[in-house]
Amino acid sequence: MPLIAFAVLAGSAYTANEGRKARRDAENQQAKALLQQQSDAAAMRAELAKQTLEYSKQGASLEEQAKLAKQQFETAQLQYGENKAAMEAKAKEVQAAAEEERRKAAASEASALKARTRGGRRSLLSQERMDSELGIGSTTLGSGMMVQ
Repeated sequence: MPLIAFAVLAGSAYTANEGRKARRDAENQQAKALLQQQSDAAAMRAELAKQTLEYSKQGASLEEQAKLAKQQFETAQLQYGENKAAMEAKAKEVQAAAEEERRKAAASEASALKARTRGGRRSLLSQERMDSELGIGSTTLGSGMMVQ
């Protein structure tokens, strides 16, 4: 019986030793896994911080581009306004010049019509040949031809 007791005791000690060994291995595995998780989390935080920095740089760049585009748009609007005002002024000048030209042409035409209707061309003819009541008083025309 002592041998059986010793065998049971030795078996129990061996099992207990194997249990402790398995527990230590499990603790070591858990410690390694925890360290790996911590290093992974630290790497992920570093990568996230890097991406955040990159995104903030991109955001700042996009914001700067937006400001530049807005300034260019405002400049273009200002130039458009100036060009439009200049074009309108030029159009008014051209209209005024055309109106003046029309007025001068109308005045010239009216003057010519007045001269024709009131005998303005007769003043160019010789007065000895003209008789306002009787017509031509001379028997010769300007080229020396005889009137019958």
